Amino acid sequence: MKRFFTIFLVIVMTIVFSACSNNTGTPKLLSKEGVAPYELSESDTYLLKSLGLEKDAKIISFKAPKTAKSLKVNVYVLNDNNTWKVMGGGQVSLGKEATANNRLEGTFTMMLKDNYAIDFNINTKGRASYKTDKLDVNYEIVSSSQGFLTDFQRIEINKEIPVAIMIYDSGTRMKTYAMEDFFSPSKFEEMDLVQAVTLTFTDGAN
Repeated sequence: MKRFFTIFLVIVMTIVFSACSNNTGTPKLLSKEGVAPYELSESDTYLLKSLGLEKDAKIISFKAPKTAKSLKVNVYVLNDNNTWKVMGGGQVSLGKEATANNRLEGTFTMMLKDNYAIDFNINTKGRASYKTDKLDVNYEIVSSSQGFLTDFQRIEINKEIPVAIMIYDSGTRMKTYAMEDFFSPSKFEEMDLVQAVTLTFTDGAN
């Protein structure tokens, strides 16, 4: 499993670096501050489809305001009382010695794995990789819905940005949900298993 995740990261980095606009090895970045789905070329899409990853692998570009000092990723699972519980995550920081010219910008990649585990990678001033534990469920999943960030979104410092919501249920009916429903978790109360991934750009280095 670890070897497969390493291969996946190599593939993602190949895709990202193939879109370089110059010879410095810097991936094509957003021109304005915010987060948005990474624009895949036809060859990038073909590569992911060839490996069967086009549905489970997602890449997001980000360009944080200069006031942002760290990027925090939270992976949640919905509790029985309709509140979010952190099941994993990670964080990267510019560090206390960062200059005024340093900025958090780069890509965030995530891949949905078996047993509802999630692997993700942050590529900015260096790379950081994280993964969550698997989840055991005692019911048969019949229907599911996976929603991911589809449009550009501005960044508000210290405010979570939901970028993925995964919904699983033992019933045959599935409602339509939006990313902003993350902030109203009671909307998912009829579903058996709900997961969410958020990005938060903070003004603190730790």
